[in-house]
Amino acid sequence: MKTPLFGLLLMLSACRPDPGPADYSDQGPIGSNNDGGTDPEEEVLPGPFPFEDGQRRLMVGIFYETGHSEEVVLDNVDTNFYLYDNTVYVEDIFDPVGDRVEGKFSTKIVQNGKPWMGFGVHWTNVHNLDAWKTLHVSMKSSEAAFANVKIGMSSGVKTDEKGYPLVASKYGYVNDGAWHHLAIPIADFTAAGLKLNAVSSPFTFAAEGGVAGQSLLLDNLYFTAN
Repeated sequence: MKTPLFGLLLMLSACRPDPGPADYSDQGPIGSNNDGGTDPEEEVLPGPFPFEDGQRRLMVGIFYETGHSEEVVLDNVDTNFYLYDNTVYVEDIFDPVGDRVEGKFSTKIVQNGKPWMGFGVHWTNVHNLDAWKTLHVSMKSSEAAFANVKIGMSSGVKTDEKGYPLVASKYGYVNDGAWHHLAIPIADFTAAGLKLNAVSSPFTFAAEGGVAGQSLLLDNLYFTAN
């Protein structure tokens, strides 16, 4: 039986569609995600750009599974995964026909029928990410709620935290029902104002609202040093 890779997830109240200062009040647990049941083990996919020994690759929590040299661990202490104001929910998707690009599963992001939506990985203490040059992520959707996705990072302490979202379509995302593999230069975040020596969130996701139940698949989230 497969074990879902999501641990305890926490909800974040009163955030904005463009990720910015986080309000950490009213946190509460939500349930764990799908169990793969008794289906046969899926093949472990290497991803569109497989990891090679000797490379530097920073894995981001539940969104990446295979080869890496370093890892952002979601421990619910220093690192948390937040759903902003309950605008989305998430599921592990174990698909034997391969509706994923890396590892054994992809993550399904489902709209809750709100006028905006978002989630993010957040650190309690800021981290220095100046050794990393590119953020990689793969996404797939054809539904209206995800036509205008923004991928962001945040920097600063809680009282002075600010988000820097970038429009995903600029980096190759198309809302056409196919997988698209984005490589976003970290320099584009710093040009917008991100402080790499004080990163409070290595990854945020935001989109406009849509019909409840519309979804996007997300996979293959990591950083490289080049």
